[in-house]
Amino acid sequence: MRSLRLKLILGSLLVLGTVILSFGLVVYLAKGRALLSVMDGRLATGVQAIASHVEFDKGLLVFEPAEDYDIRRELPQAYRIVAPDGGVIAQKMPGSSPGWPTGSPEEGRLVWTESGTKKDGRWRVVTSSLSVTDEPDGAEGESPGGDLIAVVTIQCAEPLGPVSRELRELASQLAVLALAAFLVAGGGSFLLAGRALRPVRRINEALANVSETRLDERLDPGPFDKELHPLIGQLNAALDRLNKAFRRERQFTADVSHELRTPVAGILSTIEVLLRKERSEIELREAHEDNLEIARTMESMIERLLLLARMDAGKASPARKPTSLAALVGEVLAAAGLEAQKRNIRLSHDVDAALRADIDSEQMKIVLGNLVDNAVRYNRPDGSVTVGARRSPEGLVVEVRDSGMGIPADQLPLVFDRFHRVDPSRSEETGGCGLGLSIARKIVEAHGGRILASSGPSGSVFSIIFPEA
Repeated sequence: MRSLRLKLILGSLLVLGTVILSFGLVVYLAKGRALLSVMDGRLATGVQAIASHVEFDKGLLVFEPAEDYDIRRELPQAYRIVAPDGGVIAQKMPGSSPGWPTGSPEEGRLVWTESGTKKDGRWRVVTSSLSVTDEPDGAEGESPGGDLIAVVTIQCAEPLGPVSRELRELASQLAVLALAAFLVAGGGSFLLAGRALRPVRRINEALANVSETRLDERLDPGPFDKELHPLIGQLNAALDRLNKAFRRERQFTADVSHELRTPVAGILSTIEVLLRKERSEIELREAHEDNLEIARTMESMIERLLLLARMDAGKASPARKPTSLAALVGEVLAAAGLEAQKRNIRLSHDVDAALRADIDSEQMKIVLGNLVDNAVRYNRPDGSVTVGARRSPEGLVVEVRDSGMGIPADQLPLVFDRFHRVDPSRSEETGGCGLGLSIARKIVEAHGGRILASSGPSGSVFSIIFPEA
């Protein structure tokens, strides 16, 4: 299982390790360069000391610093002076040979090399060339520059062992310091991570008090750091949405139970009356017809509930295709014609035959069918229902207008709620179950549109607005 505290600790240790490693590497390299620089300085000084004491003596190249104490002190641990013919004029080699490199550089130039093996020891070697001239006796004035006699090669060396040992000691010290820093940083990171996660534990404890019976609990952002305020705000907003969803579910369950109780009670009552005594065939037929009508009402309600459930779950997405609105409205009005004729309601439409929309025609039949059906059922005697469609700056607008008694202003915001009825007594007479407008709104919203209701003394208008693509 992943641990946020472990991630914080490892992250801080990774950063610290990178810093320590970089710092240690810089210190190590700087120390190595400093030690080599000091060694190179001594070797260069040794070359200069040897060069100042190489001379001719009776035609022979010699190096005799024995009487000069300061020169002896400046000589390196190993050196060699090589004549032009390859002969060694003088040398000093304590122990193993440094493995002198061959060749002679330009005069006055110092060439640095490393020689030897890991087994016998590595050496730092500097090689230089020196021109030695001979001044004949009594001829100083005749030959101011002297006669060029020979170019000798001077090589000085010191073992790299002490440098390596000092660098190893430094590396060991740095490793100990790094380990100590890691231990201290690890403990500190553990404590700091625990302190940083303390608000998360407090939020978890507060959320533990939230249950389906205590969805009104909210987190107070006051005691928390300001960086956590957006998170707490989002959690409270989520709890608000969850609370509303639970309330809708409870209300929905109660409404369904209430709506189904009446038809079920009607069926049971009819059957109980039939069973009290022998009935004629006509009485039985009437009772069965009553039960059939009740059953059909229940079937309609259940189908609408299933449709709402599918739409809530996102399983009823509209299958859009270009559709003629005039043809669609004509089909809807034709389906409502029989009921309108019974109630003496005039049906008409004002839709341009060329007007088309990218919609799911079957779902829009349900929407317009519900709106027209309500307009017919809740209309005045000899009233009218008109369906119109037009384009506007807001998009494509489809309107269903009736001449009914209207909807009270306080009821308009509620007409799209499930199982809501403006007049429950009339709904029982007309057979409505309060789900049609809820389904209509769901379908319109699935199309990216919106549905509005307005009402007055002269009737109601339901407007469907689809934004232009």
